[in-house]
Parts: sequence; C-alpha cells; structure tokens
Amino acid sequence: MRYLYPLAAAFFLTAFLTVREPMEANFKDSAAYRWLNKKVFDKRMLDNMENLDNWRSFTTSGTSIVDARKVIKIVDSNSSVASIELSTQYVHQGTHSMLMTTPTRLAGTAPKNGRGWGRSGVRRLFNGEDWTAYNRISIWIYPDLPGFYTSALDCQLYNDGTEKLPAIFGQEGQTSLVLKNHQWNHVVWEISNVARDKITAFEMSYGLSGSYPGEANKIRFYFDQLELEKVDPDKVEGWDVWKGRISYPHTGYQAGAQKSAIANNIDAKEFKLIDQGNGKVALTKPIATVTSSIGSFRVMDFSEVRKPGTYVLSAGDVSTKPFRIGDDVYERTIWKALNFFYAERCGMEIPGVHGNEHQDWLCVHGDKRIVINGGWHDAGDLSQSFEGSAEITYSLLSLAEKLHTRDNNPALYNRVLEEAKWGLDWVLKTNFGDGYRDVGSINSRRTDNIIGNDDDVVTTAQNSPMANFEAATVEAIGYKVFKDTDPDFAAKALKAATADWGFAAEGMPSVKPSKDIWRGNFDSNNVEDELPSQAILSSIAMWKATGDKKYAEMATKLAPLIMNAQQRGRPDWNIPLTGFFYTSTAKDRILHYCHRGREQAPTMALTALCDAFPDSPDWMRWYSTVTLYSEYLKTLAKYTAPYNMLPASVYVDTEYMHVPESRKESFRKQVLTGIPLGKGHYLRLFPVWMDYRGNFGTILPQAQALAGAANLRGDLASAQLAEHQLEWIIGRNPFSESTMYGEGYDFTPLYTPSSGDIVGALPVGIQTKGDSDAPYWPVQSMWTYKEIWGHPVTNWIWLLKDIEGPAMVDGTATGKVIFEAINGKQVVTVSPDKAGHFKTTLPEGKYVVISNGGEQTQTFLPGASYHLECRRGFLLSYHVSKQVSAKGEVIIKLTAQGSGLHRFNIRTDNLIIAGPSKTLNLKQDNPLSFEWTGHIVSPDTPWVAVIVPDDDLSQRKEARGVVWEK
Repeated sequence: MRYLYPLAAAFFLTAFLTVREPMEANFKDSAAYRWLNKKVFDKRMLDNMENLDNWRSFTTSGTSIVDARKVIKIVDSNSSVASIELSTQYVHQGTHSMLMTTPTRLAGTAPKNGRGWGRSGVRRLFNGEDWTAYNRISIWIYPDLPGFYTSALDCQLYNDGTEKLPAIFGQEGQTSLVLKNHQWNHVVWEISNVARDKITAFEMSYGLSGSYPGEANKIRFYFDQLELEKVDPDKVEGWDVWKGRISYPHTGYQAGAQKSAIANNIDAKEFKLIDQGNGKVALTKPIATVTSSIGSFRVMDFSEVRKPGTYVLSAGDVSTKPFRIGDDVYERTIWKALNFFYAERCGMEIPGVHGNEHQDWLCVHGDKRIVINGGWHDAGDLSQSFEGSAEITYSLLSLAEKLHTRDNNPALYNRVLEEAKWGLDWVLKTNFGDGYRDVGSINSRRTDNIIGNDDDVVTTAQNSPMANFEAATVEAIGYKVFKDTDPDFAAKALKAATADWGFAAEGMPSVKPSKDIWRGNFDSNNVEDELPSQAILSSIAMWKATGDKKYAEMATKLAPLIMNAQQRGRPDWNIPLTGFFYTSTAKDRILHYCHRGREQAPTMALTALCDAFPDSPDWMRWYSTVTLYSEYLKTLAKYTAPYNMLPASVYVDTEYMHVPESRKESFRKQVLTGIPLGKGHYLRLFPVWMDYRGNFGTILPQAQALAGAANLRGDLASAQLAEHQLEWIIGRNPFSESTMYGEGYDFTPLYTPSSGDIVGALPVGIQTKGDSDAPYWPVQSMWTYKEIWGHPVTNWIWLLKDIEGPAMVDGTATGKVIFEAINGKQVVTVSPDKAGHFKTTLPEGKYVVISNGGEQTQTFLPGASYHLECRRGFLLSYHVSKQVSAKGEVIIKLTAQGSGLHRFNIRTDNLIIAGPSKTLNLKQDNPLSFEWTGHIVSPDTPWVAVIVPDDDLSQRKEARGVVWEK
C-alpha cells in the first residue's frame, strides 16, 4: 500500500494546530433556560425509578441512521447488550435511580456506509395512556461517560391512537438531548404538538458509534423522576407572531437598512423606540397594518433612525429585548460562525469537543491511500463532504479578499484567513493528482485512530468534474489570497488548480443528467444546471489567476446553457411569472431544491461574467438574465410580506408522478397547498420535502443570488431583501426566536449528537408540518430541520461577504464632499487630504453627493466599495424614465445636470434602438434632456436597458418593462 501525505505538511502543522477554547453561550438567553423556569400548573409522576416493572432495555442494529431510529417493535431485554438495574450510586430524589449500562459499539465490523452499529436504550411501557391533559415531559439524567467530552440521547414517543408514532417522516414525536457529562441534567420536552392520546412507550436511546482514544468503551446513564407536566406551551406553528411578542432581528439592524418589527394581537396604535443609552424615546410612530397572502400583521417601521446605539421597541404592554443599530451589527455573527467552523474541524484537538481524531479515515484509489481527516465535519454526525468543505473554504477566502481590500479589521481578517487556510490544506491533501479525489463520505463513528481494524471508515476516490471544478475554483482564489504572503504555498495551489481544471474540463462531456427527477432525499439532482455554473465560476477564477484566454473562452461558451434555461417569455398562467430557471435548456423541469439549495449558482456565474468581461457583446444578455431572476425573487417575496421570506419555488401538479411511490401522495398534497398560479402551477412558500426539511438552505442561496444581482445592478431593494433573509433566521420570524445557537435570545437546542452545543451553529431551518405550507418550529430537536449542517453557516458567511457593513467610499476632490441621505436626516461631510484623496464609510442608502458646486445622486449598497471623482466638472446627476407610446414603442428619457461634455450609451436586451450613443454639453444649473425610441423584439418577453455615462459602468442606470404591464 502507498500513502500520500499533505502538501507542505510541516507548515500546516505549525500554522493550524493552535488550540483555543470554543465560545460559550449565555445560557440565560437561551430557550432552554426559559423552559426550565416555566410555571408548572399540574404534574403527574410517571415513574420514580423505585422499581423496574415496566422498563425494558433494547438494542437495535441498522445499516442507516434512519433504520436505527424507526424500529417500532418492543424488544425484550434478553436480546439487548444494554443492561438496566436500580442504583443508589447517583440519585436525584428518593432511594434509587435507574442505571443503564451499554457498550459504545457492537461486536463485529461496522457497516460499510460509515454509520454506527445501531442503538441501545431503555423503554418505559404504558398501556395506551391518554396524555393529552399534559404537554411536557420532565426527567433527570446523569451521564457517566469516562473520557467523553460530549454525550447525547434520543427520545421517542410511541402512540397507537388516531395519529401513529413513530410517524412516516420519523421526526415527529422524537427529540435529541445534548447532556453535560458527570452531572444531573434536568431535561424538559414540550409535546404540545405531539400525538399522545394512546401512549404505549417512551424511549431513550444512545447511538452506538464507538469510542475515540481515551474514551471508555462502556458507558452509563442514570435516570430519575420521569414526570408529565402542564405548562403554557410555546408557539410552534403558523405565520402569526407569537402572542405577547414582537418579531425582530435580535442581532439588530445595519444603520442604513430597512428597519421594521412585526406583531399580532397587540392593543396599541403606536410604538416607541427607546434609546437604552439615555433612556429617552428616540421615535414615536403609528403602527401600520400590512396584509398579504399569509395574513394581516401590525408593522412597526423605524427605518429613518440611523443613530448607532442599543434600543428597545415598545408597543402597549409588549416590548422587545435590547438590540443594536450600527454599521457592524453582523460582525459578531461572523466571529460566531468562525467558532462553529473551528469546533467542527476534523483531525485536531478541539477542547470540549474531541481530541485529534479520525486518523484512520481513508480514501482509496487503486493501491493508494490517503488519510482524509481534516477540513470540517459536515453536520450533526461526523461526515465529511468535499463540496461542504470546499464551499466553506471558498466563502472564507472570498471574505478574506474583501477584508484585505477594506483594510479596517485586521483581527477578523487574520482569523478568517486562518480558518480558510485550514480548509484549503484539506482540499489539496485529498487529491490523488490524476483527477481522482475524495468527494466525501458519511461517518457517524468515533474511531480509534488505528488503520486496518474493524472501525475504519473507508471511501473510494472519484473522478468528478463537478468536484474538480470546485477544487480549481478554491485553489485559484487561494493563489490570489496567499501569493503575496506565502508565495510557495500559493504556487502549489495554482499548480493544483491548473491540473484540477483540466481534469474537470476533460470529464465534463461525459456527465449525464440523472433520470430521477426527484431523489426523495434532500435535494434535486440538478447537474445540468449546476455543472455549467460551477465551470464558469472556476474558469473565471483561473482566468483572473493566470490571464490565459482559454479560461475566458470556456466561461463565455457555457453561458447559453444557463441563459437558455430561463423562463423569459410570459407563461399562459393566471398569474404569470418570468425569470425563474429550469434545470436545463430543455425546460422540462423547474429548478427547485429542498433542504440544501444551490440556487445562487446560475446568477453568481453570470454576475461573474459581467464583472470579468464588461465589453463582451454578450454582456447585456448576461445582465438581463440576472435582472429577470432577481425581479422574480422580489415578486415572490411579496407573498410573505411583511416578513418577506423568500418563497421556495413554482411546482407543477404532475411532478408527484416522478417521485418514489411511498412519497407520491405527500408530494402531490404539498404542491396543491401552494398558491395557484394557473395551468397546474403552484407557488410553494416552503419547499416540497419529505424527511429532510428546513428552509435556511434554500433562502440563503436565493439571498446570495440577490446580493450578487444587487451589486451588478446597483439595486438597493435586492440587497435589502437579502438582508431580510438574515433577519428571518435571527428572530424576525413568527416565533421571535433566534435560531443561531448562542446569538440573540431564545435560541433553542439544536440536533448535534456528535459534537455538542456549538456557538455559531445554524440548523437546516424552519420547516412545515406534514403537507402544510406554514412555518413549523416545534420544541423537539431532531434531524434535519434542527440539525447543525455546515451549509447554512457557509451560506451565512458567503452572504455577509456581500452585504455586511457600511459602504466604503473613496475618491478625489478639491474641496469638502457632502453626502446627504435621501429620505433621511443623515449628513456626512468629508475633507480630502493634501493630495486630494478622501475615504469614508456610509450606511447603505440613496444620497446626494455635493462638492465644488456640483452634485450627483448615488446609491450605496451595504458592504460595497465605491470610487468617486468629485473634482469640478466630474459630478454628474442624471435620471432615467420610460413610457410606451400609442404605437407600442418604448421611449426612454434621460435628463442630466452637471457641466462639460458627457456621452451616454445605452445597452439593450429585447429592445432595438437606433443610435445608442448620445452626448450632452452641460452647463451648471441647466438640466438638459433627450430621448431614445426603441422597438420591442418579442412582446411576450421583458425588455431591459442599461445606460452608461462616459463609459463608466459604475454609474450605470437601468430601465426595464413588459408589454403586459403598461
């Protein structure tokens, strides 16, 4: 056997093995703390653990995580490797507790799929009891797991009443408990949403996943005081805001952002915004009413407040907890996301999480072997995904580029760079050098680090064009980021990128689309759409790194595969929508995802093309494709006002025919609960899904697409809609709960049985119940909707790279430069230095820029950078309007004010204009106008025009329209 070792191993050992303590959450801000302090109105003892008459131990073996959790048959203790007995060793109350002792694995070789050996646990049997008078289970648990940092148990209710449990999708009536080792844990589980009219068993079980070095191979759990309780239940379903709460983003609002909070059932006509710095009322304003397809809501809008500080909203007898307004409100979530990635690192000691593990995790390629620990664990289990680690690395490297350019936060820059380098090392390490690499493998096992015995996890290398394009993209941007500080490492990254791109391009023609329209698992197989998008991004990254024209040629050649997969023409529906994508140019399947989305890919690819090749004759078609898609998303968001959560997708009522038989009926029902658009098409606000649920993995990629489109178009509305998706996740949702662990208030325990609670973790996201299309966020903690996965945090970082922080503005001027916010009271004045240079930051928004007697209007997007020429004669203010003549011609009028000779060019798509270039000789305070007249090529397709003054694309403005909306 031959082994391949990491590139520059000695360097990485010294660079990345800095051990730090992970962050700790403020427990008093958590939902778990609130649950433990709820008033109990009634209780009933189920078992005080003074006898074992109704207890049974059990062991299940299963080749998959789902199989092991869906065993319903009650197994006699004689066939279980777990034992139970009464104990006086650790007792919470009374004379005895119940002790369960179990090995951490079963005898024999582990399943080949990387999962554990099964589960061991205990079941308390009941004779069809009706528990509907109670809504919470309470129990005390003492784990005794020598050498373990983390421990967890899963709970399951069995109901034989009207609704059977376990349920078809597995998660209902289940919860997972992260426990603190060597101490009593008081665990409460609200079951108001759980069927409980004929309970036959309550189960607690441990996943038999093995042991790391230093961990015991036999473990114990002590149980005491199992009770039923009655409490005021948490809100778990529906669009209306939890009564007595205000829905708002707990992290706060960027200074220039739209700022609103939402409520229902409040007895107040106005609200107050109270400045916590001085205790004074900063704003009093009437509460508005907003009605949409999801209901009627009371909305408190205070967008005009830009003063940084800490505030509280109050309406009647309801108030928020403190939140911030400022330019850096999201920065702390970046630090927490970095903490999450650090805690999820594989292959090094993480205090409180694990030691240096998985040194016996292998990828096989012929007679070669690579030890593939490194990168990051991918989810609540210990799996490793190439795509996951590559995307994390890319998002961090992209953020590092931005931080380096802005050069105002060295501490964050260095930390981002450190984490990115950890990922890039793994991408390089897991490459066999001939097109084959580790593309990831499932792993639920805690292994012993000894290669060759029966607990090893082994995967086979693959030659995947998609993975190789992803690798080349990461390696190419890694070259750019590290070439000045570590040229040797950068050169190795570029060499690998060149090879990986070549392998991907060579293998791309052999990739065939799957025949499965929907895999019934966790996303669609959209290879026809995703592969060209990734190939474009990879090719542009290589072109930027090398300047080789072959990469530019590949990128531009592939663009029609995306553009021609878009719905550009008006469909014959009752509510026509344009701008969405199909999975291919055949347009036989609308692109949509569940659980984990990649909907950002087409827009990111075309946006990258526009940025890289602004003079291409295809530029306008790339631009218009991005424009139509972003306008489509903005249209969809109106259906969920005032949250403006991005709806999932349009579905067709015949799609159910192409899914597995066991899922057909649910798929059909879910589609039909959507909003009818006509001709068998329905808009689902949440995805159609089965076992794998949670919408953060779909809305965040959509938000990424919006943010990219915003920067391309200079469109503030798109950027602010992207911000609303962040707000949905951190509290501006019907439950008014932050879902990032350790951030904001009322953050809930997440499903993380292998790694314990991690500050900065995000779950897969808010789901729906059964076949409905409304938010559902039950107290129970279960896969996948409350499971930590790497992709939501990755998409969080990726999105913040584009929209976090204020706009950064620099330029030249001969006098003071004044920025006056339109529709706001903010005025910022900047003086240039002796060389005539100035630099400042501005909250997002629209401004009038004034200097040396000239002025121009300018929109500044969050997190973006701008260069302005403010010397005399350069400032140019112009606006564009459009109308359609009686003959059906489009008339675009431009009015400009400034001084000097200025040339205006117009670029169009689906609009023919004679004489696209016009000039104006402007004199100060004397506005001049002219018109372009155009002919629409296809009346059933939107038209888009871009006006560019003086060949400066950064000052472009846009006009667009459709014939059917005159």
